[in-house]
Formats: sequence, structure tokens, C-alpha cells
Amino acid sequence: MRRIFLSLALIVITGGTLAFGATKAFFSDTETSTANVLTAGAVDLLIDNESYYNGVFNSNTSWEEKDLTKGDKFFDFDDLKPGDYGEDTISIHINNNDSYMCADVTLTSNHENNQTEPESLVDTTTGENEGELADLVNFIWWADDGDNVLEDDESVISGPDVIGKLPLNESYTITLADSKNNIWNENSVGGPVAGGETYYIGKAWCFGEMGVDPLDQDGSNVNRAPDKDNNGDEEIGTPEDGGVTCSGKLLSNESQTDSLTADINFEAVQARHNKDFKCQREPVFTQCTNPTQSYATKVTTYSQGVKKNGTPVDVSRSNPNYALGAPQSLGTPFDNPVVPNSFYSLGFGLAQNATSGGSIVVEFGNGYIVDGPGNDIRAWEVTGGSSYPVEKIKIEVSQDGSNWSLVTSSADRDTEADLASSGLTWAKYVRITDVSPRGPFEATADGYDLDAVSALNCGILED
Repeated sequence: MRRIFLSLALIVITGGTLAFGATKAFFSDTETSTANVLTAGAVDLLIDNESYYNGVFNSNTSWEEKDLTKGDKFFDFDDLKPGDYGEDTISIHINNNDSYMCADVTLTSNHENNQTEPESLVDTTTGENEGELADLVNFIWWADDGDNVLEDDESVISGPDVIGKLPLNESYTITLADSKNNIWNENSVGGPVAGGETYYIGKAWCFGEMGVDPLDQDGSNVNRAPDKDNNGDEEIGTPEDGGVTCSGKLLSNESQTDSLTADINFEAVQARHNKDFKCQREPVFTQCTNPTQSYATKVTTYSQGVKKNGTPVDVSRSNPNYALGAPQSLGTPFDNPVVPNSFYSLGFGLAQNATSGGSIVVEFGNGYIVDGPGNDIRAWEVTGGSSYPVEKIKIEVSQDGSNWSLVTSSADRDTEADLASSGLTWAKYVRITDVSPRGPFEATADGYDLDAVSALNCGILED
């Protein structure tokens, strides 16, 4: 989509005459402006792409500078294996106007498709858009200098991100250059890109666990990857040799036959007379009316710690889904009786001198946490008996599940917190980490026992 803003000013100068008495003598002057021209500026966004799959050039997903059409794809691979990876360097060209640039990624499907016998043994889901592939493919984007490898002075735009974190058919916006940030400027200082220039974005994906290991900057925009196909030329950098690594060794059969599709949209917007433009549009919320909308609905990631003595946390306290939905505790300092199988214990850190322990990330799928009057977030904790050391947590929030903002570094037991302290006006994800001091607890203590996370100020995103 292109937006063009025009501001035209027409200046007209007219001459005049002066008459003096009856002498019939006239003083006059005539000025004529000829061939006046008003020409509209242009914002013409053109894209080219050079794509590599497992280190080999892929012509199906590469093209020269052009306007994108429906058949142009940055990835189109139908026989993925764990550990497969790809790298694209996208060149972006703007016509003659300084412009802001944004990108939107939309997960449009995540299908299970037919199940093989090996998959059915580890995966019982069969419905549409219940595939596991999107949860196992990681992406990373960076501001490249044209040599197709991630280097230590290049700004990572996003990632490593699991594309499965994206809500189906909801766009995830990546800011390339707007009034607040420009990925190609030093320290990402905001401002448009210059018209008539070429800018590069590196994009890598990995079917498995992605690692980031930037190379030293070589001061060149010439790629320096090895000649993998032995045809005498130098290859484009890949995740294997270009600052990004990929490992599929931890994957199993759950994603066999699964497929995903996604749309990637680039947008250029004229910067002149548009100085406050931002890629990230602030969403509009209405107040939640259903109480169930106020509670976390999904666990996105978790990492459980251990008991104080280093042994594993009891199985009955190790199901992260026990932290979802409405609380079964009352929010009082002590809960008697303690409801079994109703909470998730975060655990202490593996090392005896660790300052933080286990963590969990929960998502609000039915409503969002919004900054309103008073506190906006509540964590519900379970403590039995009548006397026990105080368990503590750190609370962080995120809008995209990747970039985190601190709400509080230490909060006690059943606690409330104000979203405003994070600098965000809304959040979809909450990360809770145990920061309980080990000393006061008995040997079998297992840290903060999380029963629920709720939005005290809850909003529904308007269309």
C-alpha cells in the first residue's frame, strides 16, 4: 500500500499601472511568469530478493527489482526437515521522496493436514489451524549492509521469533523507519529513509532452535560466504555461516505434514508534512464485560526451577496450565485448605547462589491488560498454613511476546502492579519470574506458587 501526501502552493504576481494628470505620460512595467509547472512527487516502492535454502541459491524465491505481485514469495518450501534454514536479503528501493517504511507479517494458516503414523503417536490434534509447524519455525530480521550476513554492528529488527506466537490473521508490524526509530540509523534514531537510495534487510528462518552469533563487521557490502556448490562463485551468507545458527535436534514428529502460510507486506509513506508518523498504530480498546476475559488464557513458554535443595518440583505442582483462568485461591495471605492441582510452582534457580528462579510467560487471548485507574495487573499466589516466609516475583510485560518491559523487580505474594511503570499503555503477555531469597525457606520449598494472573483493567481490541 502506498500513501502519497501532496502539499501545493500557487503564488500569483500581477502588474499594475500608474497615471499622472493630463500629460498622458505613463510609467509602467510588466512581469510575466511563463510555463508554470506543478509536478506531483512519487513514492514508488520496489523490492528485490536473493534467497538461499540450506546454503544453496533458490531461484523460485528470488527476483530482480520490481513491484511485488501475488506470485512473489519470500519462502515457498514443501518438504522441510528439522534443521532446515533459509536466508534472504531484501533490497528496498524508494523513488524520489524521503519516506517512512514499515512491514507487516500476518500468519494466515497453520494447518495440521493429514497425520502420518509417527506423528499420530505424539500429536493428537487434527483440526484446521491446529498445526505445530508455526510454533517450531523461528525468524530473525536485521538491518543489513548488503553482504547477506548478520554483523555485530547491525540492528536486529525482530527475533529470534517463533512465528506461531502471532495470532492467526492478525498483522505483526515491524518498524523499519518512522518518526521514532530508523533501523539503518546509528542507535536507531528516528527519521525517514532517503529517496533514491537502496536499503537492505536480512531475513533468516530456522526449522528448529535458532542461535544468534554475529560476525565481525568487515566494512564491505560484498558477501563473504563460502562457495558451497563449487561453481566458482561466492555464495550469499546463510544462517550456517552468516551470524545465525540453526539446530533441529530437539524436534520430534509432531509437525510432520503440517504447513503454514504467511503474508509479508511492505509500506512506504511520504515523510514530508508527516513528521509524527509511526508504524505501530496505537490500538483502540473497549472495556471487558465478561469476567473470563480478565484472566490469562495461554502459556506461551515456561522454565521451571527446582526446590531449595536442588531436587525437582513435585509433579502435582508442575503443570503450567494450572496458572491459567480464574484463581482457586482467595487472595488472602494464607489459603486454607490448599486446593490440590490448582497452581504452578516456579521453583528456585538451579545454582544455590542464583538470584532468580523459574519463570512463565502467559498470554491474554480474550482481553488485553490496559493502563487504567490504579493498578492493572494482579498475580494470585498460594500459601498454606499460618506462617511462612514471603515469596517474591519479578513482573514483566510485552505487546508482542519478544520485547519486554519491567513492571516491578520484586513483588510479594498476592500482588497488584501498575502497567504504567513499564512505559506501555497496553500488554498482551506477562512474564513472571521467581526472585524469592533462598535463605528463609525450608529445604523442600519450591518458590512462588502461581494460581492465576488477571487484568484489573481489561480491554477488548476494537476492529
